[in-house]
This record gives sequence, structure tokens and C-alpha cells, in this order.
Amino acid sequence: MILLALAVAAAQPPETPRSFLTRVYANYSKSDFSPFVQPGRYFAPRLVAAIAEDSRLAHGEVGYLDGDPLCQCQDASGLHARVNRVSNTGIGSATAEVVLDYPDNTPAHVRLRLIRTKLGWRIADVSAGDEPSLIRALEQSNRKARSKR
Repeated sequence: MILLALAVAAAQPPETPRSFLTRVYANYSKSDFSPFVQPGRYFAPRLVAAIAEDSRLAHGEVGYLDGDPLCQCQDASGLHARVNRVSNTGIGSATAEVVLDYPDNTPAHVRLRLIRTKLGWRIADVSAGDEPSLIRALEQSNRKARSKR
């Protein structure tokens, strides 16, 4: 039985950036989903570290992140996400555009930079609205917070 499971797993093609993002955004159909509960399942290690440091430096208060960057929201109720363009940008990297549709709102566009890690595709950076790079903004905020100590 174990050999059969291993053979089936080995025969499956690796997950694509599009299928990874489709799976990620499908989680928002659950009312209690948050990528911050297990950030390593969704975000690349550098972004996970920046998110953790932001939280640590905030000392229980709201840090730089005051919402979910993937849905550009604090409450994802009614979210309908469409993974539009996905482009491979090199070996182990890709970019994607996701359209976020909420009832009674104008659709928002989120651009994601993905990298392939040993655990699979992960989100390395998020760009939306007037924020061109979440990782740069977080790291800059973390540097400022550390310098105030």
C-alpha cells in the first residue's frame, strides 16, 4: 500500500504556479482562513521572516501589516479571486496577476512574485495599489522599528 502511494505521488506532475495560487485563493471560501496561521505554507522564507519580525516588533499591537495582503482585506467575506496572467520569469520563479472581486466593490488587482522552494511554490512578494513591494515595505518598517529601540 505504501509503495502504491509513493508511485502515485511520484507520477503526479509538480504543481504549477497557477495551480498553487488557485489552491491558495480557494482557501478563502472558509470563513476562518488566514495565511498567517501557517505562513510557511504560502509565503517564501524571506517574507515569512519579515512578517514574523513585524509581529514581534509590534509587541502585541498592530504592526506594519494591518490586513491580509493576499486579499487586500481584513475580512474576505464574499471574495471571488481570479488568477489571470501567470508568467514564468526564470527557473523557479514566476509572476502572477490576481483579480479580487468583492460584492459592492470595484475589483482590485494584486501582483504576486513567486519562487519555487524545496516545499513547492511560495509567494515571495506582493504588489497592490500604491505598494509596489510588500517585502521591501516590511523590511523597511522593521528596520525603523529596530532603530527606535
